[in-house]
Amino acid sequence: MRALKWGLGILAVLVAAVAIAVLTIDVNRFKPQIVAAIEDATGRKLEIAQDMKLSLWPLGVGVKQVSFANAAWGSRPQMATIGEFTAQVDLFALLGRQIKIDRLVLADVDLLLEKNRQGQANWEFQPAKPGAPAAAPGQSRTESKDSGFSGLPVISDVSLKNVKLAYRDAQSGASNDVNLSELSVKQASGGLLATRLAAVVDGNEIRAEGTLGSLDDLMAQTRPWPIKMAVTVPGAKASIDGSIAQPMQAKGLALKIAADIPDLAAVATKFGAAAPAVPVNLQAELKDPGPQRYSLSGIAAKLGDSDLTGSGEINLAGARPAVKLDLASKSFDATKLMPKNNGAKPAAVGGSGGVPAPAAKSEAKSDGRLFSNDPLPLDGLNAVDAVLAYKAERFKAPSLDVQGLAFDLVLKDGVLQLKPAIQQLAGGSLNGDITLNGKSKALIAKLNGKGIVLSDYLQKADITDVIRRGGATDLALDVSSQGASLRQIMAGLNGKAVLKVGEGELKEEYVRATLPRLADAVSVLGRATAKTKLHCVVTGLDIKAGVVTPKALLAETGSLTVTGDGTINLGTEQLDLRIIPSSRDTGLAAALPPVRVRGMLLDPSFTPDPAALAKSVIGTAAGIAALGPLALLSPALGSGGDNAETACAKATALAEGRPVPQSSTQPSQQQQQQPSPLQDLRKGLGGLLGR
Repeated sequence: MRALKWGLGILAVLVAAVAIAVLTIDVNRFKPQIVAAIEDATGRKLEIAQDMKLSLWPLGVGVKQVSFANAAWGSRPQMATIGEFTAQVDLFALLGRQIKIDRLVLADVDLLLEKNRQGQANWEFQPAKPGAPAAAPGQSRTESKDSGFSGLPVISDVSLKNVKLAYRDAQSGASNDVNLSELSVKQASGGLLATRLAAVVDGNEIRAEGTLGSLDDLMAQTRPWPIKMAVTVPGAKASIDGSIAQPMQAKGLALKIAADIPDLAAVATKFGAAAPAVPVNLQAELKDPGPQRYSLSGIAAKLGDSDLTGSGEINLAGARPAVKLDLASKSFDATKLMPKNNGAKPAAVGGSGGVPAPAAKSEAKSDGRLFSNDPLPLDGLNAVDAVLAYKAERFKAPSLDVQGLAFDLVLKDGVLQLKPAIQQLAGGSLNGDITLNGKSKALIAKLNGKGIVLSDYLQKADITDVIRRGGATDLALDVSSQGASLRQIMAGLNGKAVLKVGEGELKEEYVRATLPRLADAVSVLGRATAKTKLHCVVTGLDIKAGVVTPKALLAETGSLTVTGDGTINLGTEQLDLRIIPSSRDTGLAAALPPVRVRGMLLDPSFTPDPAALAKSVIGTAAGIAALGPLALLSPALGSGGDNAETACAKATALAEGRPVPQSSTQPSQQQQQQPSPLQDLRKGLGGLLGR
């Protein structure tokens, strides 16, 4: 008992001695040394306006009104000001030569980070004594040889309140502001730090809460530093869960990221951007498999009714960034991810889809040209290398609803190659191969379509119901060009194109709705019935130096045949075509004058060619000579007795450059002499044309 009393007495004396020592220490006598040390290390002035205060219990030091000078070129005198700084130290740990801070408080902080027009940053310091040796690597992270204190300071509780952080870049004009109302970091179980943050970034509220690894692990980097945070902004939530092997160098990432946004448009608006009003859910895993390489695996995204899965990688170590993506969708609807047009639809005639009325001329086309002369952003092809593979079981876009979509995109050294493939497009298929060279500005494009049912495509895409049913279509396009703008590319276009539309049912009022001047020029078309069988439409085009010349042009309904010739100059956008309607009924055939189509692509003119009819060009040797091989396609020229099937076969052969098949039938003498009920119409039109 006596020993216990002596022990307690000695302890009381020691505590009293420490208390007296602490109370009698004037910490302000160290202020000049502290200020001088900071100024020597940074070359900037540190000012402590008020006296430093030392407290006994809890043991700590506090100071108010501290300011740190900005760079000489800075936009304001102070880089940082601190209203209050308090550090509470564990006395017993201090006696054991270990620095343990129980609580660290920073309040009313105003920090400015800025760059000038020369790219200098105000956080780049020049020591007042440039010859002073730097600390050995790792020494500041472990123990100081002279201090006798081991390890880093252990901070149990950090609290930041009312912190203002501003960033200004005079070179780029970038400007950001962060108002940190609260940041607390407290010691939690397992050596982790429980963290809570509430801030306003550029006017947008952000909250975060979770756990981080210890400060010792952060600095030592001997094991992965764990991080688990949940971040909330108005209208969105995100989370990060994983670890960073070398957090001070941001290397060794192994992070699972997730985001949940009920309304993307609402969130985008808060950040001054535009986005579709769809819910978004995203999950992925972020890693860095090599220096300046980052990979995303396990991508699983939902954007409204659309889904996206796959993986990707970006490599920043090369001469230019390189991106690689491998993505897939079960269903992707791009129409719901595009800006809304307020539900407006073009005026239509007939049926549910109808026929779009002629579009109004755009005010933006001040030169009256269809193809823009604005430079294409081809230089952007040299900014990045990319490899993209994408597959979708179903894909929907404006005027496109397909199944089995796949495309491969490769962008390497400024050369873009795209290979799209569609397994199911309105009952048919479509494949392509497009190459665009950003350096030489050369374009090569090939496109092949097979069995695309035109009526299904046009009606499903809500374009028109001009073809009520059928119209299986084949397409072959093989062109090349070179140019810095779309206008230059069209002016230098070379190649060929073949279009074949099979049997279907045609709405003839389409002609009257979309080409009213053509219908007026050939007034007999006004007598067309509500529907007409379509046997075929065949077009074969040769393209040289931007000039399109049809080597086959036929629209065959059985009762009415339309052929034509002429040129379309894609460079000047000038039209010089002759449309030649005819019929197997000799009386009606003579009543249908050729129609001249001239003018510009955006403003064509349609005028009848009565001179050709008055001179009886149709059905004469002169007419055959004028049309050349195209004369074989008109029942009023050539054999005149071909049925619709043979006419379509001849046109297809001409379009594809194959030998033209022989006529399968010849008209009988009785058929040739049979009077036509439309002879009166012929006479009437002949009178109008001055015959």
